[in-house]
Amino acid sequence: MSIMNKRLEWFLLIVLAAGGICLWYRLALPRFQAIDLSVNQAKAVDVAKEFLMTQRGVDIKKYKMAAMFDVDEATDRYLQRTLGISESQRLIHHLHYDLFCWVIRFFKEKQKEEYKVAVSSATGEVIGFGHAIEDTAIRPLVDKEKARQIALDFLKNKFAFDPSHYITHGEDVHKFDNRLEYAFSWQNKDVNIPWNKSKDKGYAKLLTTVTVSGNEILAFSKGQFEIPDGFNRYVDNLKQTGQNLTLVFRILYLALITFSMVVVVNRKHQVISRSVKPFYIGVGVVIFIVMMVDVLNSYQDLLFDYPTTQSLGDYIVRQFIESVIGPFFIAVGFVLPALAGESLRFEVSPEKKSRGFLSALLSSFCSINIARQIFIGYIVAAVILGVQAFIFDLGFKYCGVWDELSWLTQASTTLVPAFSALAIGFQASFSEEAMFRLFAINLFKKYGVPTILAVFLSAAMWGFGHTGYEIFPMWFRGVEVTSIGIIMGFFYLRFGIMCVIAAHFLIDSFLSSLPYLLKPQASFDFYSALGVVTLPLFLALIALILNRNTQEKPLSIRFNLQQQFNYTLLQELCRSKTPEELISLKKDLQRHGWDAAIIARVFDEISRP
Repeated sequence: MSIMNKRLEWFLLIVLAAGGICLWYRLALPRFQAIDLSVNQAKAVDVAKEFLMTQRGVDIKKYKMAAMFDVDEATDRYLQRTLGISESQRLIHHLHYDLFCWVIRFFKEKQKEEYKVAVSSATGEVIGFGHAIEDTAIRPLVDKEKARQIALDFLKNKFAFDPSHYITHGEDVHKFDNRLEYAFSWQNKDVNIPWNKSKDKGYAKLLTTVTVSGNEILAFSKGQFEIPDGFNRYVDNLKQTGQNLTLVFRILYLALITFSMVVVVNRKHQVISRSVKPFYIGVGVVIFIVMMVDVLNSYQDLLFDYPTTQSLGDYIVRQFIESVIGPFFIAVGFVLPALAGESLRFEVSPEKKSRGFLSALLSSFCSINIARQIFIGYIVAAVILGVQAFIFDLGFKYCGVWDELSWLTQASTTLVPAFSALAIGFQASFSEEAMFRLFAINLFKKYGVPTILAVFLSAAMWGFGHTGYEIFPMWFRGVEVTSIGIIMGFFYLRFGIMCVIAAHFLIDSFLSSLPYLLKPQASFDFYSALGVVTLPLFLALIALILNRNTQEKPLSIRFNLQQQFNYTLLQELCRSKTPEELISLKKDLQRHGWDAAIIARVFDEISRP
């Protein structure tokens, strides 16, 4: 490519990136700003401890503690479906409703009694509480009227509750051996959101609830939407589509894994496989280690779900052992298609060296070419974020699409959210790009599928593997990710594997870190998240500064004795052949599974003047 064409290409890439950033800023950012993490985990824990000590008289030193970030997914999806994105956000803001909160659990091993305190992630206010006690626990007996008055007095003092704005929704009593437990709920008169235009389908109601036993408030919730059962059944029905599509994907994924195993086994002694095997196994080991460290980073999640009917130590050991299984299979699911894809890539398009890692392994990763691929990865990430925002905007307007933002907060419960974002991006970028770009595209091309169709098929398989996300209608996520996969496939073919790995890492880590990137006042979380999304840039700068010699070592130095013999034999055989016979011989050798590196070496020597 001439210097002028290269400059034009860079200009077009920069324009596309700028357009993607503008689209994302205009169409997507307002939705993401609904996530308010002004109160971090440490602050929420302090608030919960203060509440229990000062208002409940609890000696928290006697309790173990776990904190979890919680999202009111049912309310989120209901308001989006019935009101739309913009109107639902306005209502939430108007009601000061907390879709996101921290739930801090205080518990004792093998004891039922425990406390849960819900703290708003936006304001730091205690918005919910629960005190679980033994069924045989003793409390003074009070009648319903006195219990109701205790509940109302509490709400008035705690939340400035005005009964005139509410109507009684429910009054339930549960009789235990040594106490009565009253559950009261009041419905906000001004908030009734119909499921649809038919009134008999039910309404969503905003409730304030208090549970009283004796003179004690056992539980309360400042505000909680009660979602119509018909809507929940409707959502469950929609999820079946995603489950069916996911099942189809798993069958196709299993087929790809099986094909990759066959390729790896059949070519395990070939030069290409032996040359790249240590690298890909090393990356697989790193993937496993990173994911296991993230399991430890997510220790709070594990602790929060601990059932107090069993030993805490046994539970942790069992959960940790079970946590090993997933990362192990993900690592194996990376190594097999990566090895197979590298071998197929050399056979299908040996001149397109950037489509695999072999060239860098034979020369150096510290080169201008690697730095260039990473820089373009940033451009690709910007383009895809813009395209994704545009597709979702069309879906919101014309396809009745509604999604949930809960997946964006999956790193929040972890000790270091930025590391969880790094783990998500690292694992997904290497394993998915190895499977659906490096392996799948070259596999399809190997068997004569046109390049455009190969890109589309690999993108569709990848895309509809994402239909498990709760984005409705469920097929929409498949269409959206397939579109992204087509773009990724194009950039893979044009610029190489490192480009799409960098882009994939940036997209996943950026979206996982976004709640913290939008809140720079939380210094550690903000700067660590910023460090994650700039990590590829740092690596690219190192490669650019070192810029070592990219002259590849010849593959012949990796020939073993058997391969050296085959190489010499093939040389002798080719000397007596005409050009037409050489073409036929090459096809026969490839068809019968001869080592592609030996064939390439011999025929390259023949083609030289």
